Amino acid sequence: MKIQPRKPAGFTLIEIMMVVGLIGIMFTVGIPTFAKAHNQRPMRVATEELMEILHTARAQAIIQGATVELRINPQEYTFNVSVTGQSTELVERVESGSAATGKGRFQAKLPAEVGIELLDVNFVPYRDEESAGVHFYSNGTSEEFSVVIQSLQGEYRRLFVDPIT
Repeated sequence: MKIQPRKPAGFTLIEIMMVVGLIGIMFTVGIPTFAKAHNQRPMRVATEELMEILHTARAQAIIQGATVELRINPQEYTFNVSVTGQSTELVERVESGSAATGKGRFQAKLPAEVGIELLDVNFVPYRDEESAGVHFYSNGTSEEFSVVIQSLQGEYRRLFVDPIT
């Protein structure tokens, strides 16, 4: 009777080392992409909150049939929406990052990693002022408004409100 040589079962050390090396290369290439996406989060949050509060101000002016003011404090990076001529805001303040009220956000605060680089209302700079106001009217028009925000990573975003929509 002839004994058959046994076929090796499993993987060789060289094959295992090749797979481990390939996995290492994939992680090396992929980690910077994940880190970059994570660093862009504050700018994305700030942009979304500003767009939401601008939309809320215009919508509330139309719905309420009254002039609504977006009050900006460039030194504290806060944005508040209120009906002009009334001392109280439309609703209690909603802190940045909390759940929106079904009616939209009436107050926003930029994340600590994002600052205001430029703030103009009707082409007048207000970046170094204590506060600035943008009026939204019941017919859907508004004052011209432009803001440029900058993150610590050097990203810039420009948001502006077209007076006539």
